[in-house]
Amino acid sequence: MIQWVNARFGAIGRILALALLMLQLTSAAGTYPIETSPGFFQAIRPYLPMSWVVDGVRHLISGGEMTAVWQGCAVLVAFLAGELALTALAVRHNRVWTMKRLHPALKL
Repeated sequence: MIQWVNARFGAIGRILALALLMLQLTSAAGTYPIETSPGFFQAIRPYLPMSWVVDGVRHLISGGEMTAVWQGCAVLVAFLAGELALTALAVRHNRVWTMKRLHPALKL
């Protein structure tokens, strides 16, 4: 996901990647139960990959059924495929050189 953000948005993508990382850390429920987090973080939790990793690792550590682990693996593979496709599209878009990219405005 970070690679796509950097490929698509350039230098601003690094700031967006940090913001995305902060959202993932707060909504993954790695330290505290998700029920103690505000409703916003509970709402975005299923749409970020780190929460699936945390859930899978918890099931691996505590034992029990492996369905949650395999489901998390499938979701992470889907995230990977989607982000690789988006990265390929962003790189393809950046392959075209414009006059603005060839001769950027000078800033002192």
